[in-house]
Amino acid sequence: MSIQLSLVFGAMVIQMITLLVLLLPLPYPVRAKIIDFTFVLQKSQNFKVGVIFAVLLLILQFLDCVNRLKKIGDYSGSPYFTTGVATETNRTLSYDQLATKFYSQRNLYLSGAVLYLMVAIGTVITIVRKLVKKETEYRTLLSSEDNEGEVEKYKQLIKLKEKDIATFKKQLSGLQTAYNDLTPTGGVKKDE
Repeated sequence: MSIQLSLVFGAMVIQMITLLVLLLPLPYPVRAKIIDFTFVLQKSQNFKVGVIFAVLLLILQFLDCVNRLKKIGDYSGSPYFTTGVATETNRTLSYDQLATKFYSQRNLYLSGAVLYLMVAIGTVITIVRKLVKKETEYRTLLSSEDNEGEVEKYKQLIKLKEKDIATFKKQLSGLQTAYNDLTPTGGVKKDE
């Protein structure tokens, strides 16, 4: 059991370091290399099988810890994890049962943290991929030789949109005045 928990704790430490590296404000070339590495890992069939196997084992460990805590809660009459009405409210746990409860809680927290960090790493990698993609597009736009033509094209589009906005503002003010002319200026008469 200690080898298994050592592996779980090691996985959690590796995940925390990975998350830290992903969240650091690294320069663009380093982030691009990291994203390329994640694409390689994502395409690797062995990596996929290993991750699925690890996730299934962690889920099983998590559920086992919940069941053990439920059994201890049923025995002690605890309001947590009870399935029915306790007949005696003042039951005490032996030291062995307290140790089992402690180890089950520890294992529950460790396996839950590892599962949560897997989801967090996946989310952060997706965000970093989008960031690298946008930065790549920005760098290619800056380095392209057709930069001046593109800038002029976008300036023309901006001018057209500004004209459309001015037209819509005029239409809005005309509609507002027409609406104001249709509404009665006096108050609404109450029927008595």
